[in-house]
Amino acid sequence: MKRYENEGYLVLKEVLTEDEMENLDFWFDHFISGKESDRMNRDFCDMSQSYDTPIEEFQLVNAMLPSYYRPELLNNIYFKVAQSIADQLYLGGIAKMDYEQFLAKKPTKEGAEFAMHQDLGYWPKTENTWTATFSLALSDSDVINGCLQVIPGTNKEKELRIHLPKPYTGNEDLEMDRDSSHTLVIDEREEDVPIFLPVKRGDITIHDERIIHGSGGNKSNEWRKTYVMAFRDEKTIEEERAVGYTHSHNDNLNWKEILR
Repeated sequence: MKRYENEGYLVLKEVLTEDEMENLDFWFDHFISGKESDRMNRDFCDMSQSYDTPIEEFQLVNAMLPSYYRPELLNNIYFKVAQSIADQLYLGGIAKMDYEQFLAKKPTKEGAEFAMHQDLGYWPKTENTWTATFSLALSDSDVINGCLQVIPGTNKEKELRIHLPKPYTGNEDLEMDRDSSHTLVIDEREEDVPIFLPVKRGDITIHDERIIHGSGGNKSNEWRKTYVMAFRDEKTIEEERAVGYTHSHNDNLNWKEILR
């Protein structure tokens, strides 16, 4: 717990077995193949490009809120394990799952990268910002195929870094414009030195909302597959929902008002 508080991340090895992940594999492939894309709208998208990118050109495939679209995923084994761990990490209140997503980096797609960012830069500002974001490796992940990288201790920075849409054009009117693309980019500094967190299938990384993190593209010939699940304080989730924020990319929000 102290390491999570001080450095902003954890790596847990061999958390789920092959038998436990079998059902998760089925649903992951179901969503990433686009079988639910017609009704998901922007919740099925490429996280490295604009929302209007054709499906056949996706590099970093994203399926938001899978258990909302297919309730068969509710209360799955990963959720139960993550909930138990979140309860142990969070002693200040009640931790509940805020959102989940499937992420897949296609083979040989160097552009399938997440720019360095802080999760809190994407979300409405709330009084309590505690978060534990779990990433379950459904495939081995290393530097070559774009594993998670973090800058330890940046979760302790007093001020959130400035986040701007990618690509940033220099037009200040675009600072809060998230209609064309979900991706935000921080102002990086010379002292920012990331470390890589390679994992094996069944391992889990956990990071908090303020640590600076990202991941590179996939230079390998294999898919890089991840199941993300984020837990936050139950009252924080209530605050988000009160302004209409569900973590769906289909939310219709006035970001200038929400981030004021």
